[in-house]
Amino acid sequence: MGIGKVDTGITGLDTMLQGGFPEGRMILMTGGPGTGKTIFCAQFLNYGATQNGVKTVYISLDETKNHFFEEMLTFGWDFKELEQDGRFTFIDASDVRRIPAQAFQTTQIGELPVSGKKLARVRLIDKIFKTFEGGRSIDRFIGDIGAQRVVLDSISGLTFRFPKAWEKRQAILDIMEALNDIGATCLITSEAVSIGEERQVQPEEYLSQGVIQLQTLGTGERSVRILKMRGTEVDSIPRPYKIGKTGIEIYPDQNIYQT
Repeated sequence: MGIGKVDTGITGLDTMLQGGFPEGRMILMTGGPGTGKTIFCAQFLNYGATQNGVKTVYISLDETKNHFFEEMLTFGWDFKELEQDGRFTFIDASDVRRIPAQAFQTTQIGELPVSGKKLARVRLIDKIFKTFEGGRSIDRFIGDIGAQRVVLDSISGLTFRFPKAWEKRQAILDIMEALNDIGATCLITSEAVSIGEERQVQPEEYLSQGVIQLQTLGTGERSVRILKMRGTEVDSIPRPYKIGKTGIEIYPDQNIYQT
């Protein structure tokens, strides 16, 4: 049997993906500020909860729940109601920005030799997120509630604390491995360092099964491009998109700069 597909809920994107995201994969959404990464992810969750009736989770490293609810309600997405119905869970990890940098020292990650012995592995993801009822880790919690769609927004809010490339890669690997093991279809957002020929490929791009780039061009036009997507053929040509009153709409039959 082939890999199943997950409807994205993004108008035009399923056409580019030939049916949707490969089920159970981890997809990276990368782009500069204002390109609509959070809106894109929220639209994906809202569609899954309202149209497919699946449980969804949004992990925020940047904003509070109330701000998220208010912002998304402008598109007609009532996440507060979905939360009350048990189809949506908001995990607020924005306090990570106030955690002292030394708390993330890599000497505390992995197996540590002590007097000829090794301590149990301490995962970075367990240091970032609070312990849930019953002492469960965040990935165990998400797995237990049966979430099928998960968003982490944004991994850049954490990785800036790791100036060394190998430390950053280890931190990202730890988080992404934990989320990948859940088996849900996950979207992770990341701030693009640069664009075009000067674009710097980030560690999270190598570790993701798919990468979608959102970009605002000098003309003011918005562009979406699928850079990588394992498990399915895709339209990799940059296509225009707009952010309207009901969310993001992609035009898969149009080319950039087309009037």
